[in-house]
Amino acid sequence: MSRTQSAKSSAVARILFALIRGVDPTLPERNLAATYFAETGVPVDYQSFQRFTDALLQSLPQQTEMQDLVPRWEKVFKRTRLPASAAEEFIRDYLAAMDHSLFVKLPLFVGRFAGVGRHALSFGDFGNSRVDSWLLVYTLAGRGQLHAGLREYDLTPGNAVLIEPDTLTAFSGSDKFSWHFYWIVFQCADNWRSYLRWPEAGPGVRRLEIASGAAAALEVSLGQLYDNFIDSGPLKLELDHNLLEQLLLRLATAAPGENSRALDARIQRARNYIEKHFAADIVLADVAAASNISSSRLSALFKRETGSSVMAYRNELRLVKAAQLLLHTNLRIAEIGASVGYPDQAFFARIFRRYLGMSPRQYRANRA
Repeated sequence: MSRTQSAKSSAVARILFALIRGVDPTLPERNLAATYFAETGVPVDYQSFQRFTDALLQSLPQQTEMQDLVPRWEKVFKRTRLPASAAEEFIRDYLAAMDHSLFVKLPLFVGRFAGVGRHALSFGDFGNSRVDSWLLVYTLAGRGQLHAGLREYDLTPGNAVLIEPDTLTAFSGSDKFSWHFYWIVFQCADNWRSYLRWPEAGPGVRRLEIASGAAAALEVSLGQLYDNFIDSGPLKLELDHNLLEQLLLRLATAAPGENSRALDARIQRARNYIEKHFAADIVLADVAAASNISSSRLSALFKRETGSSVMAYRNELRLVKAAQLLLHTNLRIAEIGASVGYPDQAFFARIFRRYLGMSPRQYRANRA
């Protein structure tokens, strides 16, 4: 790291430390921080950084993880000289403690990342802010992993994934592979919704495999959107909107063969029935009757079309809803279990642990 870069990281660390203590950065400080993040894989233009900073300042009393950084780092920042290594470590802690759900409150946020290991920004709470925001991830090279609902998806080159609002989501890289990708959080205009009818890969997840002939043009569109997003030129917001619409149009037409394949109408009826009655004590025969198909035929078709069995799909919806309630309400665990279809608290705890790897109480405490 050069002397100039070391000085910049130390200055930015001091700005961020003051920020979490409630000090509003000055205009030059905001610009310096925005420039720093734009150069380190977490791009933030001044306008978006300002909105994000303002949202963070307003919500500081609720940002307990960030508040916990103050006593841990106070002695370090009292020193006259802040070593670059300490500054970089603090910035990593800051990013880890950041409330990333604030990103979805912005109309648009575009990022690009290239590296090995975990991506610096986790969207574990994406979709739970009651904002109609979508997350788009496109892999250029390497390999990443998306966890949405209770499923995991490998993300590979030429792979585009779209995550719907209200989907419990986290995505990360691998310790074994590098990963180069774009991510876009955007609030969806009404006239764009028809462009987002991609093939469904699972609850709340749509996926496209981009043909090699279409990938080059798509990557040009991604680059143009990214470059404009981190710019501050005239009519920037209008260009952001226009370039995002162009990107969504390219994606909608990138794989016409796959995109034209509609979900079997009987399976769509089955899914609609499960999504409406997932908390009730339904069985396979109930879903089959609602779909006007035999139970055996439904089982085979549902597995082929969705990659899941009928009852596993129901359980997935139950547990994702339970996880959201644990994160975003103060309801007792027994109440949450009963509300999603598990009135026996002990059984609810067992099945929750089986699918999510921890008890409901641990899940709430770890994500709080």
